[in-house]
Amino acid sequence: MNGQRMNPADDSNIIDLPDQGWHFSKRLANTIEALPPLAEAVELFGQQSGWHDAIVMQVNLVLEELIVNAINNGYADGRPGHINVQIHSNAKAVTLRITDDGDAFDPFTVATPDLTLAIEDRPIGGLGIYLVRKFMDDYRYCYDKPYNQVTLSKRLALPSQE
Repeated sequence: MNGQRMNPADDSNIIDLPDQGWHFSKRLANTIEALPPLAEAVELFGQQSGWHDAIVMQVNLVLEELIVNAINNGYADGRPGHINVQIHSNAKAVTLRITDDGDAFDPFTVATPDLTLAIEDRPIGGLGIYLVRKFMDDYRYCYDKPYNQVTLSKRLALPSQE
């Protein structure tokens, strides 16, 4: 199921999470200042997990886009909250889960930008979610009051056998 959104009332579309559990977990304050330390920790985790540099960059970009969206839309009133990031990686895939206690916001309802328009003619916004959709193989959103949950996965290229 490539890039399908989950209906909050339909559990049949939930991405199966690995039995081994998560290998990376971080709880963040819902502030932009929490992003640089997260990016550094993800980079280290990615290196230890054997990710290519491109995968590290893509995962960090996806996390940044989704967390900024959660902060801007889920906590628009500026109240404090928490965002949990969990990552599992094995030889086949990377699975990300972002959970927050902000207002319900499905980032995948953001319209795909018209990339045929000149940059100066494009409306602001939407490009980040477009990149999330491009970089990830599967993505799901659900709201289970009081939590937003985004689950994403990216298949990794298997090492060639020589």
